[in-house]
Amino acid sequence: MDKFSNAFKEFNLTISLKKPQVMSQGTSSFPIITMNEQCFDIGHQFQYIRSTASDNLSLDVELNKRIGKASTTLEKLITRMWENKHLTISTKVNVSMTCVISTLLYGSKAWTTYSHQERKLNTFRMHSLRRILGISWRDKATNNAVIARAGNPLHIHLCQRCLC
Repeated sequence: MDKFSNAFKEFNLTISLKKPQVMSQGTSSFPIITMNEQCFDIGHQFQYIRSTASDNLSLDVELNKRIGKASTTLEKLITRMWENKHLTISTKVNVSMTCVISTLLYGSKAWTTYSHQERKLNTFRMHSLRRILGISWRDKATNNAVIARAGNPLHIHLCQRCLC
């Protein structure tokens, strides 16, 4: 790293040594990287282009962030979309696929999910479908009935992304 720093100095550039962090994945010990005799901090998560990588190679942090962002999107559309009596169910479901599910599944092509993570995504999907359709838990509607009432596109969309 010192050679890298010296190359920067030749072009009158400076490197901020306050921000850089080191993260290693799948190792038991963290590497020690220094520049100009200063050690970089060790980070456990890394944000890169709206996705989060963690040092334990788990998708749980990323999934929790994705579900949080999709929930925010879902809640912002309550009065304009989900409670609007003039919109058809297919319009509401299409808007949900475009806004909410796209936010939820951003970066999912690179995911390798476990069954508990798929259940978490499916739980959010069913929660959002019930919210969109105005189905309360008191209505005691099965998941299959909810999917059938929605016209099944969210299920197909998730399966196409290999998350079913």
